[in-house]
Amino acid sequence: MKTQLLGLLLCALLTLPALAGCSARAQSDRTLGAKVVPPVFQTVAAEVEAASNIPVLLPTSIPEVVLREPAPGQDEPFYPSIARADRGGYDINLDAIDQCYGAGYCNFGVLGAIRLTADTPTVDEEYSFYLDPTYQPMMRSEESIATVTLSGGITGTFIPWVCGANCNAAKVFWEEQGIRYFVGIRSGRMRDVVAIANAMIENQPASGVPDSTNPQPGAVLEDTK
Repeated sequence: MKTQLLGLLLCALLTLPALAGCSARAQSDRTLGAKVVPPVFQTVAAEVEAASNIPVLLPTSIPEVVLREPAPGQDEPFYPSIARADRGGYDINLDAIDQCYGAGYCNFGVLGAIRLTADTPTVDEEYSFYLDPTYQPMMRSEESIATVTLSGGITGTFIPWVCGANCNAAKVFWEEQGIRYFVGIRSGRMRDVVAIANAMIENQPASGVPDSTNPQPGAVLEDTK
């Protein structure tokens, strides 16, 4: 109890950028896990939870701008596939075609989580090389690393995309109850990645999270009414 109170006090007093995830770790007592599991996610969600024992957060809508043109005969707006699922965390690929399994030519995003330990670096530490003047990727987003406020007042961190041989995903990270969740979209914009993160956070049972005050149009994966 004393340790928890000390952590809350440090979060209130320290405002260094590297502690951006501090308030997210301290604030959440909501029930974790997707209230609605859209049909497109049902198979992978069950397999991930069985393998990782981490509550899976899933969006009920995704901005249409991030979806690729459907392939001929495609039945779903996209096809999730499991990249990783173990006690340490999980990654779910968001693929444009079936049986893509995260390959660069047909994957457009990822969502997942890791279980935090004493040795887990902060997001700021993990991506500090982005701020190194000697780091010169072939191309990079015009957006910058930023702290973002997500649904329910959760503090997150936005990491923009960069391109080397391939372009990676712009990501939003946030932390709840010892778990770091994230979602990423290849060459994505902050507003779209934040919209998906909010859809994941709002899709939690008994969370008390209000509806987004600035919803983005998107593909609805499940009618929640």
